[in-house]
Amino acid sequence: MQAVDTTPSVSSGKQKFSVKPEWIHTGLVLATGLLALATIVGRLGRFFFLFELCSHFSVQYAAIAALLTLFWLYRRHWLLTGVAALCLCWHSYQVLPWLMATPPAAGTKADVRILHANVLYTREEMQTTIDMIRREKPDLFVLQEMTPESVEQVTKALADTYPYTDTLMAKDPCFLLVASRTSFLVDQQARRNKLVLHMMTNVRGHDLSFMTVHTRTPILPSWFAERNDQLAFVSGRIQEVPQPAVLMGDFNISIFSPVYAQYFEDKPDITACRKGFGLQQTWPRLLPPMMIPIDQAFVNSGFRTVNFRTLPQPGSDHKAVVVDLAFTKQD
Repeated sequence: MQAVDTTPSVSSGKQKFSVKPEWIHTGLVLATGLLALATIVGRLGRFFFLFELCSHFSVQYAAIAALLTLFWLYRRHWLLTGVAALCLCWHSYQVLPWLMATPPAAGTKADVRILHANVLYTREEMQTTIDMIRREKPDLFVLQEMTPESVEQVTKALADTYPYTDTLMAKDPCFLLVASRTSFLVDQQARRNKLVLHMMTNVRGHDLSFMTVHTRTPILPSWFAERNDQLAFVSGRIQEVPQPAVLMGDFNISIFSPVYAQYFEDKPDITACRKGFGLQQTWPRLLPPMMIPIDQAFVNSGFRTVNFRTLPQPGSDHKAVVVDLAFTKQD
């Protein structure tokens, strides 16, 4: 007779967790379905704020779609391969024009430099921003999400170079600060009715018009409508003004949004300064894989863009933006 060992087995106390293949399969099926859903509803973003929130991540969607296409192709699941491939095609169509646009001819001399930065209203330290402005030497700059305390710090530190300033409460508790080397006039109606700071100044003998806006974050229906109203206003205004004009700001909208397309693409006198310089994502700076381009700059036919670049901005969740511009004609 064979002896039976009745001694209780001693467990190590560690349990191995294994992911079953069917779980992986189910998860990837779900991921493919969610990708297709986000792609579809994102195109309906003009009509509902939650739909538009799905439209901003074409770079990320394209990367996910490429991986899913390869996986389903390897597994020979033709339906899911087709779904993922269609998503890849659409988001590539959204992204590639920005990556493949021709940059301006090298050697073009810039006449005007403008700097824009959302500094994050919770910051107390502003010296890095002051140092950035001194280093870049813009003709004028706009800082957003300022507080009365940070406005005082910056204007006092830079008063010798930028003596002409104006502030505007864009949204409580955030202010805009515009500072210029040259004196300027402000459109009080745009300021009062649309919370848009529109100023006219003269740089190196040329009149120019500069507009900036910090729109509402579109996470509520009313804020979505308010932001779109501001975007419609500045889109129309930059096409109307007779002078060379620049429009910059944190628009809280990416270049992939259908609302962006509605107001800023295929317009007779609006050119995105970013075109020809890559995507240049600006937010959220502390989460690079999720960054999207929401800080925008545009010019009318009075300018051509010589350079568009982003700058790291310690202490803020946004990168700063610098544009170098050349007048297209002499006054």
